[in-house]
Amino acid sequence: MSAFWKAFILIFMAELGDKTQFMTLAMATKYKALDVMLGVTIGTTLVSLLSVALGSTVGRILPMFWIAMLAGVAFITFGLLELKGDSESEIEEAEEKVLELSNDQGPSSKKGLRFGPILTIAGTFFLAELGDKTMLATVAIASREGAFIQVWLGSSLGLVASNALAIFAGKAVGTKVSANTLRYVISAVYIISGILSIVEGFKHKL
Repeated sequence: MSAFWKAFILIFMAELGDKTQFMTLAMATKYKALDVMLGVTIGTTLVSLLSVALGSTVGRILPMFWIAMLAGVAFITFGLLELKGDSESEIEEAEEKVLELSNDQGPSSKKGLRFGPILTIAGTFFLAELGDKTMLATVAIASREGAFIQVWLGSSLGLVASNALAIFAGKAVGTKVSANTLRYVISAVYIISGILSIVEGFKHKL
């Protein structure tokens, strides 16, 4: 599987059910879907670029064995954390934001939007993704794959596709049953990817 598809699939699945999807859904209740998608795309492109740059730097410094080991441990950790999911406070805060923006339809709803909705959404999304598990996953993938452009495009499109789902079908993936199902599937994908990465690292060592 190419670096592009590895990044796309892992990041797409990591973003499903993430708190930033609730943010995207909230923005979609206030702004046009096209504006939200453009904003998310800009924010995604920038945060993915930063993540891949960090990962590529790590990839040049460390030997392949240790890159595979660190990536494997990171993926397994992400998988175990996925079983826990976002904290209740984060979910509640995101849901409250959805309700707040849904009810805020008056002229005052545009206060503070000095740079327009697209750049406001892009900035909000960029800041929300900093330090998030999807950013850390992109760093791990980039350090392991060593394919800057492919990982950047795959990560960016994975985030965009996942948040497009939040705009058009966010409520469906937000139900309790769907969230639990997604959590188990995503966790399994990450843990399996981590194990395979560690196995590949030992193959390089031998």
